[in-house]
Amino acid sequence: MNILLVNPPYINLSGIRDSGGHSLPLNLAYLAAYVRKHMDCSISVMDAETPSLTFEGIRERLIKEKPDVLGITCPTPLVNYVVRIAGMAKELNSGTIVVVGGPHASVFPEEMAKIGCIDLVVRGEGEVSFLEIVKTISSGERTYRNIDGIAYKSGDKVVVTPEREFIKDLDEIPFPARDLFDLEAYHSAVTKKVSSFRATSIMTARGCPYDCIHCISKLTWKRRVRYRSINSIVDEMEECVKKYGLREFNIYDETFTIDKKRVIGICREIVRRDLKIFWICFGRVNVIDKEMVEEMKKSGCKKISFGLESGSQKLLDIMRKSATLDMARKAVKIVNEAGIEVHASFMLGNVGEDTGTVRESIDFAKSLKLDNATFFITAPFPGTDLYKIAQEKGYINENTKWEHFAPITKSSPVLVQDNLSQEELVKWQKKAFREFYVRPKYILQKLLCIKSFDDVKKLIIGLGVFFRVQKKQAG
Repeated sequence: MNILLVNPPYINLSGIRDSGGHSLPLNLAYLAAYVRKHMDCSISVMDAETPSLTFEGIRERLIKEKPDVLGITCPTPLVNYVVRIAGMAKELNSGTIVVVGGPHASVFPEEMAKIGCIDLVVRGEGEVSFLEIVKTISSGERTYRNIDGIAYKSGDKVVVTPEREFIKDLDEIPFPARDLFDLEAYHSAVTKKVSSFRATSIMTARGCPYDCIHCISKLTWKRRVRYRSINSIVDEMEECVKKYGLREFNIYDETFTIDKKRVIGICREIVRRDLKIFWICFGRVNVIDKEMVEEMKKSGCKKISFGLESGSQKLLDIMRKSATLDMARKAVKIVNEAGIEVHASFMLGNVGEDTGTVRESIDFAKSLKLDNATFFITAPFPGTDLYKIAQEKGYINENTKWEHFAPITKSSPVLVQDNLSQEELVKWQKKAFREFYVRPKYILQKLLCIKSFDDVKKLIIGLGVFFRVQKKQAG
């Protein structure tokens, strides 16, 4: 059994090359590790995104690998690319079984299963479902009705099987198969880089208990949070340090700081093992305090990223953020005082947004001591409440292309409000970046932080990204 997993490329979709760094596709790394733990097979990963493979390059790899099973992850912006890769695989070998999973497949399993070149669709958490599919194929069977969490064609109909129960103990999943990747190719975004060492992404939990209208997490994880054990997490970090020479970690949990006792336990175990690592995580302003942050600092935390989203309390309430502007101010101050850097992201164009609330967000960002700020234009991803709102308002229709949902895209944004046009939103986004980064107070702050050549490099790279944002054109 020869299995090839594919992370498709954002060819011609990303407006700013390398602005978001290149993260190891943990979903495929976990999938590969889980399958090879439970069966004898040949499994490899083609991360077409990181080297920006062309379709000709992808074709050459398919010819070389000759996969029996091709698994492709499908984010919403890449639907058409995924179909093209699937069709290419079928053209080269009609016997290849094509399995598609990921966010878009989880929202639209029936639609994806109807596509001729796709054999099976995996919904939600994919490890067990994909393993059972591969075992079924390996046995020579083609009966999938007893596999939960999938969709597939049966004659002229599409069969959608019952939802699969979540894996109860995340420690049962082996560490991501990093040995299948060129680890030299991965690096953090300029806003997330916290050391001169090579970086890797890591997850310590799955799920988020919150109910933000723009987030797709609850689609996959049903607002349930499952945690890995402290030993499992730090064992993986230690393996990365000793086996792969990786010392910088991007913790990809939706909100790492939810459970204070657990966070402190992880930090103390890192210190106890004397790992000397550097890391960044996502935090939430309503679940962070001085004691937690001080422990994080001791264990190597160099930056915390907050999704502040807006400087308008009205919009925060509409988003169901369960946070206030005062909480944000206090959280940023606590992190500042601990000597940890702060990154914040803001969303422009959410429901209820107008020129006044955009102005509030820009002013709010400038009022805080932030090391970096990112201003995204709101995207109503399928499966979110924002998507339904955009549909109801007529902003999503038969003319809407999935490519329009790409982050920092050259395409016109998909709207979810009536007060700002697509062109106005793009102009406000540029204005937000310009006002935040090109001001004497911020420039002085960054100059005073320069302590090494690496700091100079980060500053230069950051300036490059900033100027490319200013040149980015919509349409």
